[in-house]
Amino acid sequence: MVLVSYDKEANALYFKIAKTKTPIAKTISLGKDRFMDVDKSGKTIGIEILFPTAMPDEAIKAMMKSKPMIEILQ
Repeated sequence: MVLVSYDKEANALYFKIAKTKTPIAKTISLGKDRFMDVDKSGKTIGIEILFPTAMPDEAIKAMMKSKPMIEILQ
């Protein structure tokens, strides 16, 4: 299961893929405002999207429908 969190202050969405609390060894840029965190063995820990409010309305509506599954960070 993927944990999705939204940080209002940073205006960032984070998709945590790893179930463990493995430390992030490296962050890889996936293009403008998109990043992948990996552990020391190169396994994906999570993916971050900055400024998600610039996303298409269709994507925002889909996230709102999933709101109980999205953790809102203060």
